[in-house]
Amino acid sequence: MGGLGSGYRLGDKKDRVEDCYNLSTDNFARWKVLKWGIRVGVLTWSRGDRQTGACKYQTDIYETGNSITFYSDLNGMLRYDIRVNLSHYKPGYGGKRYLFLCPRCGRRMRTLFITGGVIGCRICLDLTYYSCVRNSSMKSLYKFLAAGTGYAWEDVREALEYDKRMQRKRPPGRPRKQAVF
Repeated sequence: MGGLGSGYRLGDKKDRVEDCYNLSTDNFARWKVLKWGIRVGVLTWSRGDRQTGACKYQTDIYETGNSITFYSDLNGMLRYDIRVNLSHYKPGYGGKRYLFLCPRCGRRMRTLFITGGVIGCRICLDLTYYSCVRNSSMKSLYKFLAAGTGYAWEDVREALEYDKRMQRKRPPGRPRKQAVF
């Protein structure tokens, strides 16, 4: 009971960004829907050949305010409609770069996520990245390897990473040009 590797795991607590639908202002700008006036369209998400989700949207870009409203329906019944305000700034190279204002906390974000019918930023939805969970699993591996040796798991990690650093990535010296006749 309570042996090595048992108990709480980081990956079980938080949802991952990769498992959510994402909304990016970069994509909306690329699709040229962040222009003056009202524009309507449909977003679809897919994995491989299979469509996994869809959402209607309406952009309202005016002098008085900018927003995108997302509509989702399930079996013909309106499930939710969420209005997300937009902010913008002018980068040094000209033009405008738009950012979402998170509907939950008001932060300026380039990407919002949809999970369970809720739209929010990564911080509000308490999302993590797969690479963070993976790094935690490596920590468990180092602890397992160090269990019977008497070394601390940090020492085992350092020794294994030192071996990686000692491997040569490329031959030493400057590559020489060879004359072709």
